[in-house]
Amino acid sequence: MDPEYVAYCGYYYCRLCGYHSGKLVAAAQQLYDEAKGYRSLELIVKSKNAFDFDEFLKGLVWLAHQDHPCKGCRQGGGWSWRPDCPIRTCCIEKGVDFCYQCSAFPCSTLTEGPLQEYMQRFIEANRQIQRIGLKDWIKQRYGRRAK
Repeated sequence: MDPEYVAYCGYYYCRLCGYHSGKLVAAAQQLYDEAKGYRSLELIVKSKNAFDFDEFLKGLVWLAHQDHPCKGCRQGGGWSWRPDCPIRTCCIEKGVDFCYQCSAFPCSTLTEGPLQEYMQRFIEANRQIQRIGLKDWIKQRYGRRAK
């Protein structure tokens, strides 16, 4: 259990993330090898017009070749599609570990704009961390998996 791997938003524990750990990269490589070697899969997919098989393989190749896909939120990683996470940026600028430690919590970064479903999760996670403490929150949320 390492608090340094709890994201600034308070919702993610990076050590359990398959993208951070490399599990997804390894799985993509294995699935690519299987799919490429099992040529009838391409025929089945194309005959059912299920999805673009070539694009599927292209996505697997991309994922399989990510050397270090994510360092973790507090180490400058985080959402790979959002390297400029506004929550991380704000917490760093204000010198806080989590949003709840800010006098403006919950601010407009969390209550307005896109991705409100996710932002509500972040607000609730921060409230729980504030209420029971970080170590108990990690234990409660992740139990044995967080070791």
